[in-house]
Amino acid sequence: NYWIIKAIGMSRGRGISVVSDIDEVSYSQPIVIQRYISDPFLFLGFKFDLRLYVLVTSFAPIEAFIYKEGLARFGSRSYSSRLESLRDNRIHLTNSSIQKEFNGDIDRSHPAYLAGSNGADSKVAISWLWKRLDEIGIDTDSLWEKIIEVCVTALAASGSDIQNQPNSFELFGFDVMFDQQLKCWLIEVNSSPSLTCDSPLDIRVKGGLIRDTIALVNPPTFDRKALEDVCKRRLTQRKTAWNASSIDVLEQDLSEIHVGQIPRKYGEMPGKVGNFQRIAPGSPSFDRLEVLLNLQTSQQSNKMNKRH
Repeated sequence: NYWIIKAIGMSRGRGISVVSDIDEVSYSQPIVIQRYISDPFLFLGFKFDLRLYVLVTSFAPIEAFIYKEGLARFGSRSYSSRLESLRDNRIHLTNSSIQKEFNGDIDRSHPAYLAGSNGADSKVAISWLWKRLDEIGIDTDSLWEKIIEVCVTALAASGSDIQNQPNSFELFGFDVMFDQQLKCWLIEVNSSPSLTCDSPLDIRVKGGLIRDTIALVNPPTFDRKALEDVCKRRLTQRKTAWNASSIDVLEQDLSEIHVGQIPRKYGEMPGKVGNFQRIAPGSPSFDRLEVLLNLQTSQQSNKMNKRH
């Protein structure tokens, strides 16, 4: 078995290494250890992972959208599983920040070169990769559904620990990889993923992502003067019991602040989704997971009732 070691609290590929013996691990600092996927699915002989972007507009309950464009990130040298190649980061680590050092090693056989304007450095657009995989008989619709299932499961696993914040959103960078059996593996989830643009490909993918994110979230228009007036009045008013009339006043204040617009409610489709696809709620993967979670909750409740 091979293992990938990652230092806690570091980004852009810093502190990542691959070892063949767990005894090589140093426990002097907090680290993450992952079993290395020994049979990665290869494209043209190169190992790759996929950087996907998931926009979460609500936790507890979960509402999330996946961007249908992203980046396939390749090693700069063709794959080898030989032990002597283990420490060759050009082969085994697909992180873009690591591969930047080896852009000079990319030749005409590399996918990024063959992709033309759909490639840059060691990366290609996922849409280009899907087309090439379709041409060789790979069912990319099935791959996409597997990706969605992994993303939804990861969000559900952590969502219960995150409080609902109706006035916020978060864009996550999901890194996934397929093995030779086309099983999808979650490598990691990045909060605040890099949106740095080093190439026309980055500008196209990430620029579109930023535009569609803002359009989907659609920050509500508000009257700054009305907000100032409401805050001043509420600070100077004597505190009163929270009753129906005070709720009516609150509704009126919010209506004035939001210029009569009503913010979108959970579950309603946004007016503009661009290149996003909603994966929770409403996707088959989310529906299956919700049924499973409800069943587990019911079983746990029945066990507790039996104990009493």
